[in-house]
Amino acid sequence: MFTNLKDGTFDYATPAAGLGAISLLHSGWGVRFLDYDNDGWKDLFIVQSHVMDSIQVNEPNLRYREPPLLLHNEQGKKFADVSAASGDVFHQPWAARGLAIGDINNDGTLDAVVTSNDGPAWILLNQTSTTNHWISLNLVGAKSNRDAIGAQIRISIASGDQFATVSTSGSYQSSSDKRAHFGLGTAAMIREIEIRWPSGIRQILKDVKADQILTVTEPAK
Repeated sequence: MFTNLKDGTFDYATPAAGLGAISLLHSGWGVRFLDYDNDGWKDLFIVQSHVMDSIQVNEPNLRYREPPLLLHNEQGKKFADVSAASGDVFHQPWAARGLAIGDINNDGTLDAVVTSNDGPAWILLNQTSTTNHWISLNLVGAKSNRDAIGAQIRISIASGDQFATVSTSGSYQSSSDKRAHFGLGTAAMIREIEIRWPSGIRQILKDVKADQILTVTEPAK
């Protein structure tokens, strides 16, 4: 993990973020930032398995099949491993590879699909109990490409700004939901949404209600 120093440079932050100790004995494959509890801070979901299925022969402390990891973002300070308390799937050893993220059942929380070597694909529905608000933006390009891939989004709420770039990529051999999902914490209203479309068109939306999947079509100019 690298922290953006906002001067054009980055600082290596894996140990300070707690990720070094958590990931030391693991071999990660699919990985995604996602706000699984909609608190406004992006968490980490990692699926993993060692490359060699015989690794335990020479390295008894390592395993070929490994359970997934769910790491909770502690308000930008560090990540905490909450896997053990997050459901049975985080106790099951898998030879996992691909990880795709999206709101499969359109209930406002992000779900996951995991693939494995010589095994099934798992659909994981998010059942996190939370009163936090959210919004999902489904952008439709007109002058830009129809899926709006590459569009840059900024949302502004009372606690600050969040950013996203529309994309389906970002994990090992996986394609995720193109809709941009934002957890909003206690904010029931978004002050402003700014969209910079790939065509160069800049669009501003004001006072948008939370807790909805909002389809936004690219304006003519």
